Amino acid sequence: MKPLRSLINGRAEAQLSVTSRLHYGDGVFATVAIQDGQPLLWPEHGRRLAAGGERLGLDPVDAVTLQAEAEGLAADVGLAILKVVLVRGAGGRGYRPEAAPTDRILTLWPWPSASRFKEGAPVFWCETRLARQPLLAGIKHLNRLEQVLAQREFTDPYWEGLMRDTQDWVIEGTMTNLFVVERGVLTTPILDQAGVAGVMRERVVMRARELGLDVRFDRLTKDRVMTADEVFLCNSVIGTRPVLDLGCGSRRRGPITAMIEKVLRGGRDAVDL
Repeated sequence: MKPLRSLINGRAEAQLSVTSRLHYGDGVFATVAIQDGQPLLWPEHGRRLAAGGERLGLDPVDAVTLQAEAEGLAADVGLAILKVVLVRGAGGRGYRPEAAPTDRILTLWPWPSASRFKEGAPVFWCETRLARQPLLAGIKHLNRLEQVLAQREFTDPYWEGLMRDTQDWVIEGTMTNLFVVERGVLTTPILDQAGVAGVMRERVVMRARELGLDVRFDRLTKDRVMTADEVFLCNSVIGTRPVLDLGCGSRRRGPITAMIEKVLRGGRDAVDL
């Protein structure tokens, strides 16, 4: 698959320096769903990019400029995926960064073909563990090697893999956040040591509380996930997706999962296909 078009620092024909700090994964990124020419959940993506950049000490990017570039790339497309990368400006060889403006890389990609798992996904338990690092926990930084290794563990018929940290707490999917429902209580893992606090995770929590649901953040074991009444995954591209097979028999889409799916689509928080 090839990108539809891209911008580097606002220019379509620009190139990055060979000394780009991409060599070190020294930056943050966002994956944004585009529907009818509009970047969905853009304020949330923008805030998370800014917060992640601040955590890494990147030179701040002008929010108005970044939004204008995103909207310009997306303006004439119905459905697409926009990847936004902010990377520390080039500064020579070595780990120690030099003061330099942050590079902006925006790439527009075709919307993926319809998944046969739209109504529910079989999920694999990955053995690759997420390192615990509170300085990076929560942000979507560019070093995704743990996810790369985890995704090499499974193929069809599995759509996604669940990952635990080095203390065996369940954290997230390789590309999704995780929610479970236990006796009417909606719970998502605490992400203070590892994992990505996704913008769709944030929106699910907000919408669930608006519905009057009890929402909690907690440490989850594999056993709790396996025995939960409902399990679903989410990210900014798929919205939410129920997990119907965790290797312990099939299950049905539950009522709370269905309720959250409906309110997200109705609120234009997720792509309505």
